[in-house]
Amino acid sequence: MLLTLLTTGCEQALEYLPPLPQLPTDKPQQPPVLTQTPATAKIEAAIRQGINQQRVKYGLKPLQNNEKLAQVARRYSQQMAKKNFFSHTGADGSTLVRRVSSEGISYWVVGENLFTSTNISQPVPAAVEGWMKSPGHRENILRPVFRETGVGVWRTGNTYYITQLFLRR
Repeated sequence: MLLTLLTTGCEQALEYLPPLPQLPTDKPQQPPVLTQTPATAKIEAAIRQGINQQRVKYGLKPLQNNEKLAQVARRYSQQMAKKNFFSHTGADGSTLVRRVSSEGISYWVVGENLFTSTNISQPVPAAVEGWMKSPGHRENILRPVFRETGVGVWRTGNTYYITQLFLRR
């Protein structure tokens, strides 16, 4: 019963628990790596490749994959899927800046592209082409200042939620 209360975030239960002892650690604890399936991992890689092809086509350097940034993107795609919404503002009120900063990722400039599709068998070309046809998304893809990217895909049924984050440290 107590475990159930703790996992739901019940503040009243937390008030009566003694603090946990500090255990020595060699390195800071990292959240577990979030992945959905090998198929969604392939979609993430294909989106990175498609975006980098566009950048090279326009004379820009390819973006380097940042797995920590991809974890932020995956968590956000998962949140949109589970809460059934699509917005740059999270269901919890979070912003891009807060989501990236809360993971301890420092940056000079950061950007975000979102895409969702239902009943589309090939989400990669749909996302890349869709972003390239949208002025704001295209600007993020072709912004010379960005050096790194993280792509997170989450699938629920026949709907894909895709988040691509851009970053310069």
